[in-house]
Amino acid sequence: MKIELRKRVIDYLCYQADIGYETLYKQERMGFLFGTIHNKDIRITKAVFYKGGKKGRTGITYNPDDFVKRGRQLASLFKKRWLGAYHTHVEETGKISFGFSREDKRSFMSEPTLAEIVVAVRSSRGAQVSSSGRRRLLITKKFGKTSYRYILSGYVKIKKNLRLVKTTMVRSK
Repeated sequence: MKIELRKRVIDYLCYQADIGYETLYKQERMGFLFGTIHNKDIRITKAVFYKGGKKGRTGITYNPDDFVKRGRQLASLFKKRWLGAYHTHVEETGKISFGFSREDKRSFMSEPTLAEIVVAVRSSRGAQVSSSGRRRLLITKKFGKTSYRYILSGYVKIKKNLRLVKTTMVRSK
């Protein structure tokens, strides 16, 4: 099992992370993931920012019922399957967290979805794009004079357990 992200979805997720990173005092961002399942692989073809909740530097407070209701509305509107959510982690005092916190896990496991992408971001040097041979997708992009490093980690629910799975990029059609 793996998570495949279209390039345009990756670009959107990185853009969302940039917004949170560049906001004064930094801000986590979150949203919905839509797509298909093919041979047990999750294919994410669309991501949408969630406007609700209170977004802070180290977390997001939101009403889970409102989030689920909005996810279902968007799935119906787009005629796509709601597969999961994404959220960002922004650099704090030179450190970056690219995994699941206890709160992240509790929130994800309570949602009626299959997948979650954590997008960690920090400023970096250099401008290369690379896919990790391991499970995480590593990307570096340059915007103006600043380079950003992103670590995209994909998680799925399997029998009430959380599992880190290989996350890859596929070219958009």
